[in-house]
Amino acid sequence: MQNYEQAVGYVRNFLSDNHYCHTLVLANERCFKKLEAYLKQEGTDYTPQKADEWFSTYVDQVADTDRRHYKVALLRLRDIYECGKIRSEHDTRHFMSYTILKDGLKNSLDTFLLDLGKNLSPDTVVNYKQSCARFLAFMQKAGVCRISDITFDLLCTFYQADVHQGRWGKSQVNSHVSAMLMFFFKHHDVPYGFSILFHYLSHGKGCYWNTVSLEAHDKIASAMASSSTITARKLYEYKEISNSLHTDNKYSKTTISTNNRAMDLLILFLEMNGYGYNPEIAGIWFEETRRHFKNDLPTIRRSLCMAADYYHSAQIRLEAVCLTKPRAFDLLPEWCRKAADRYVDTKEKEGWKKSTMDMIRSSICRFCQYLDGIGIRSFREVDASHIKQFNTNDKHKTPHGKNAYNTRIRKFLIYLGDQGYLDNPMLFLSLTRTSAPKETIVVVLTKEEMDQLNEQLENSDGRLSLRKKAMLLLGLKMGMRSSDIVKLKIDDVDWNTASIRFVQEKTAVEVSLPMPAEVGNALFRYIMEERHSKADRNIFLSEKAPHKPVGRSVCGCALDTALPDRNVEGSGFHVTRKTYATNLLRGGVGAGMVAEALGQRGNSSVHRYLSLDTERMRMCPLSLEDCGIGRWGNGR
Repeated sequence: MQNYEQAVGYVRNFLSDNHYCHTLVLANERCFKKLEAYLKQEGTDYTPQKADEWFSTYVDQVADTDRRHYKVALLRLRDIYECGKIRSEHDTRHFMSYTILKDGLKNSLDTFLLDLGKNLSPDTVVNYKQSCARFLAFMQKAGVCRISDITFDLLCTFYQADVHQGRWGKSQVNSHVSAMLMFFFKHHDVPYGFSILFHYLSHGKGCYWNTVSLEAHDKIASAMASSSTITARKLYEYKEISNSLHTDNKYSKTTISTNNRAMDLLILFLEMNGYGYNPEIAGIWFEETRRHFKNDLPTIRRSLCMAADYYHSAQIRLEAVCLTKPRAFDLLPEWCRKAADRYVDTKEKEGWKKSTMDMIRSSICRFCQYLDGIGIRSFREVDASHIKQFNTNDKHKTPHGKNAYNTRIRKFLIYLGDQGYLDNPMLFLSLTRTSAPKETIVVVLTKEEMDQLNEQLENSDGRLSLRKKAMLLLGLKMGMRSSDIVKLKIDDVDWNTASIRFVQEKTAVEVSLPMPAEVGNALFRYIMEERHSKADRNIFLSEKAPHKPVGRSVCGCALDTALPDRNVEGSGFHVTRKTYATNLLRGGVGAGMVAEALGQRGNSSVHRYLSLDTERMRMCPLSLEDCGIGRWGNGR
């Protein structure tokens, strides 16, 4: 057996020295061990005839993936016995791919392998060499002389034609080739799409560029001719910036992956068809392929909207809300748009908040659309009868809502009169109030609701998050408005004096309120145990990336979570402030001190809560006779 072991050692060294793949080397080792066991069992030395006899009886027990490797291994062993070396015909293509490459492709591959060797082990580099040489040999056979000569069609042909025994082998080759193409993309030799094509083909994503209709292609061609575009490489640069920004803001891996997929598929479509990028082209592609995105549709759409925003402003705003269609105000008829735009501009310069400006636009839009609908084509045609007709036909759920719109329309009419758009500048007087001001009944939490709320605040079952508990306690124990709670800063809380100092959002009055221990404990627990560690001075941050300051609605959601069965129309989170004030009055605290605790300048608004102090109200009744009410008055 000594000669057999020497021959096997020679074959083993040959495979190692010539960098054959690990899979093939292991298959040869298995073959030689099993053949050696057979020879020992038979008590005979190796001969080519004995090896053939063993293989013919054992071949049915060999796995399909090993059968060809075993056969070639026995041929190499025969070569050693017969001529002392392995014949060239048994030097298989796993190594031959590299040797047959011409200088242009071989030099390019060597450059890639040299760069790869800086970070990977020699054995891993050898695996890359075999896979990439296999790919380049295929390209060379197709007439490619340089890396830059490769096309998308050739890549697709290679993907279909390159057959492997197992799925793992094909996946390995594709990943190695994709890494090489990414290297050459960074050196500006090939498009970015080359490096990702195999990945998306293996996942059946070809529909994202193959199912786009001819009509859509015509629209894109028209958009290319009529508007400016940027290259797909610029879009890739945006993708890298966006990916880094999402990662820094702790977005989930799913969101980051979906964002990347959106850009990858769009870039593939653009590069395969030779298109540039602008938001209009991306929109046409999205409408053609949106049926394939399924559950990822909102995230994909957000990605494309953010790319469009970056195209126009060179900035990425993670929290931006991207509209799919223009506002109704922007679609006003030409005859009224100029005056409406000028009026809105004056209001914006006055510094009104976004919500107020939205209300102004909505009111003007409703009024102008009505006038246009009855045939008005100039503000000079408007008279008092038109204003009254509008007021009669304009429906709202409540008188309060109607007054809110009419107030803004009345101011718009005053502006039109002052600027000379109306023949009669006093037309604003035609729009009357629907109802007089009224006093509303104060709504507070009932005893049953307070008991249920306190139970939830003390419970640790996870139904209420630490953030929700802290918000509810700030409202219930300190009477803070939701607008002030969500704007609280870390610096507003003085832990040494157990107080909170802040400027009220509604009144712009600075107040300093004592902080009860349970409120302080709730805030501390939220900050230390649940709040994201993002360097933001706001105390309350969103639970999901990008962990930005929250809005007022979050406080309302906290109350809804704690009291899911509560359904009192017109009563939201502000009921906690009303309950706080009412409880102070019921506890004997004077109106002046209650006003101070609420951060109010006067007592007028506090008087509304006095009617809820039923115990003290019973102590000061008035005689009906003294008031002249009913049969006790006027001597009856």
